[in-house]
Amino acid sequence: MKAKALSVRECTWMSEECHLLDEKHGVSQKDGLCLPNIFRSKKVRPLTRIETGPTYQVYYTARELLLEVLDRGAIRELIRRVTGAKAGANRPSYGQSKEQSADLSEGEYAEALTWFSIVLQSGLSVGENCSFGAELTLKLDGWQGVLKRNSFQSNLLSLTRLEDGDKLEALSAFCGHLTRRYQALYTPGHNLAVKKYRLSYEQGPCSLHLALLCDLSSGFICNMHLYCPEHLQRRSRRPVVEQVVGQLLRPFCGHRYQVQLDSSAWMEGRLTDIFSGLGVSFNFAPTVERPVTDPTSPSHSPAVPHQRQTPEESPSHLVAHLQGWTGPALFPQSDVKGSEADMFLPGLWATLHILCINTFILHTLQNQGSGKQAHLTEFTRTLASQLAVDSSVTVPVLPQLNSTSYQETSLTIISKQRTNSISCSRLTENEKHGCSSPVRLRGCSRPGVCGLDNSGNSCYLNAVLQCLCSTVPLVEHLLNQDTRKELARSKCRVAEVFVRLLEEMWLGRSSSCAPVEARSVLCSILPQFNNYSQQDAQELLLFLLNALQDDFKKAAKCQMRSSIRQPRQDQNRNCATAAVESTIVSHVFEGQLSYMTVCTHCDHQAHSTQTFTVLSLPIPTGIIKCSIQDCLSLFFEQTILTGGEQVLCSACGQRREMTVLTCLDKPPEILMLHLKRFGCKGKNQVKLRTNVVFTMKLDLTPFLSSSVQNTTYSSYHLYAVVNHTGHLNMGHYTALTYNALTQTWHCFDDSAVK
Repeated sequence: MKAKALSVRECTWMSEECHLLDEKHGVSQKDGLCLPNIFRSKKVRPLTRIETGPTYQVYYTARELLLEVLDRGAIRELIRRVTGAKAGANRPSYGQSKEQSADLSEGEYAEALTWFSIVLQSGLSVGENCSFGAELTLKLDGWQGVLKRNSFQSNLLSLTRLEDGDKLEALSAFCGHLTRRYQALYTPGHNLAVKKYRLSYEQGPCSLHLALLCDLSSGFICNMHLYCPEHLQRRSRRPVVEQVVGQLLRPFCGHRYQVQLDSSAWMEGRLTDIFSGLGVSFNFAPTVERPVTDPTSPSHSPAVPHQRQTPEESPSHLVAHLQGWTGPALFPQSDVKGSEADMFLPGLWATLHILCINTFILHTLQNQGSGKQAHLTEFTRTLASQLAVDSSVTVPVLPQLNSTSYQETSLTIISKQRTNSISCSRLTENEKHGCSSPVRLRGCSRPGVCGLDNSGNSCYLNAVLQCLCSTVPLVEHLLNQDTRKELARSKCRVAEVFVRLLEEMWLGRSSSCAPVEARSVLCSILPQFNNYSQQDAQELLLFLLNALQDDFKKAAKCQMRSSIRQPRQDQNRNCATAAVESTIVSHVFEGQLSYMTVCTHCDHQAHSTQTFTVLSLPIPTGIIKCSIQDCLSLFFEQTILTGGEQVLCSACGQRREMTVLTCLDKPPEILMLHLKRFGCKGKNQVKLRTNVVFTMKLDLTPFLSSSVQNTTYSSYHLYAVVNHTGHLNMGHYTALTYNALTQTWHCFDDSAVK
């Protein structure tokens, strides 16, 4: 493959595009097609009032946004003509059934994403003075081996051998699918603009032209149309500009949009007359440049009675691409000399970059207010690197962690020694005695020691993620290749994003990273966190674990259905059924409390159990300092239900005072303790300032039920703490975690690590 710099620049409509073909030869146009009749179909929506501003779907990561549009249907639409192309026919064969054309394996889809990733990884430059150096060709040469083995590339090269009309048809079907997908994600504002672009190489122009329908408020590309003027002139007697504008506005008729065009498309007012009955109003802006005209055409610009020179105000970095962009284009090795004549690969390249531009705009809109501003070039490169799921990417093996190694094949194997625990508590400065002589890490990259950028009051999220990143059994399970494949196959959004974040944190490539994807996905399922206000870390932790639990159950059900299809493998079916009931979250984090209620009147006893993930411990009041054992003793102390809390006794048949004895019936592998720092003082809520002291080891023997008294399940070692400083309405979260590889404690204050 060879790389060439293909640029897209805004241009005007040429004079031959604005006249009827019959006019140039003195032929009457009475038999010409009437464009309004084309739109008077049942598919046209009735006139409705649209919103004044754009609306869009949010809660997607950048990769998810792009793949939501570039789905398997888009790839099928692109390559379903390959059969006819390989057979040497001028037009592809459409005799195959829908079932055959609908088949697209995971491997084929992955190869398509790999090809797109390579095309896009050189970034997307915006502006008038964009050029490429020799490094682009060198970079593509490094991907030669991947490209030669890529069957999707072979399909694309087959499509380049189609006739020009068939190439345009393939591109049009591909663009149409993408546009329909985008319409489900974004509703444009009131003001749109039709812009025409010229595609050209460094050596000269390309025969393919590009027209876009853009939302002026954001720069979002609502519709696109790739065309060849000569092809449109042969197909219809209507002016090229009329055909192109009609194609762009087809999905948007009847919504009373204000559409801005370049004044070179004025056509003495005929374009306005043609579309006047379709609920579209035109405004003509001054020409962006002098049009390319033939010697017989007028040299001056036409007089335009209505001009709209000022678009809606919008961030300049969002709409900068409206002036044009530049990027790499790939061409087959065997067709270097004639590559300028090909229009399929340049058209596909332009379409892919429009995908990146729209993804950039939607991602920026949904994250506005975070204080972060990405540039299109860097955004495209980052997105491209995340696009292809490369199974060859190595994740660090964690042999030194010696966790209990959650086993999917043997769910009954439970560690006899509890070596890890997490204490989700809030400490004051004088409690941080375990972090003596802190050393700030600058430019130091260690596996599992990675700060997290604050994206707007997200310290509560960062602290929780740091603790989970240090949870050895969870990390080992999620970074397992088999687990990652199962999650990807089952489309588990939360778990997949969390796995990608763990990869980035444990690869040790940088001292900090931005958990933007994790926050975006969490907001999609937890709307109460979809703001930039301060939140409670313990509440988020519970919701996050529940979301992960749901994803693991979803993956286990898919695996169970797969095992059921194999009737003779009863053992696999039983294991899969058990996996649905017990996931890594329930296996590691869940414990069980036992309650015994005794009637004070008849001594009747009743037993009940409750599963828990976090123990919320009360703090003794009226003292300055206490221990974590004091909080546990207060939680497990005997209580009496009296007065309005009396319970109906099944033996007496009346409401009686009850004595409640609480004990730990099943200790979890990871014990999470939450200190209830906020209490009531009169009518006001206050934060309890009592210092809670705890050592590195914790013994729960005094709180175990008699059935587990003689086991070794009660020994815990501290490995993570969430700290909160401040008061009820304002504060800041940090985390202290113990890294099993470095065997060192680290303090995480968002991106700062000590």
